[in-house]
Amino acid sequence: MSLDVLYFVIIPFVLLLVVLGFVTLNRYIAYKERVALAERGFTAQDLALRDAYRRQGNRGVLWGGVITTMSGLALLLGLSTLGTGYWLIAGLLPLFVGLGMLLIYFIVSSTMPREPDDANPEVQPRGESDEPLSRPTA
Repeated sequence: MSLDVLYFVIIPFVLLLVVLGFVTLNRYIAYKERVALAERGFTAQDLALRDAYRRQGNRGVLWGGVITTMSGLALLLGLSTLGTGYWLIAGLLPLFVGLGMLLIYFIVSSTMPREPDDANPEVQPRGESDEPLSRPTA
């Protein structure tokens, strides 16, 4: 078996399997979490509210900015071993795009008004409240 087959067929296939396995495992864990919460008495509406609160913010821009910046930095460092030249643009471009995304994240997050803690009601399971249950008198 030649090294060409190893590099161009087997390694990408294994990487694809690892990524798909991670996605599948992540979805399975989320499913088991939802089932466990449903068994404890949470309704679908409670779970939807919890997911909506979890998705607030621009965390995607932060993650994208960090990943793009680090990829650009790695490309820049790798290509700099060839010397200075026009090929360094391949590393500089994603580096500065990622830095721009990070800048956008921090500018937007500092201008967003913070909600008080009272604005996010805690989700409680059905049947549980702060009031004590009264016993029926016979």
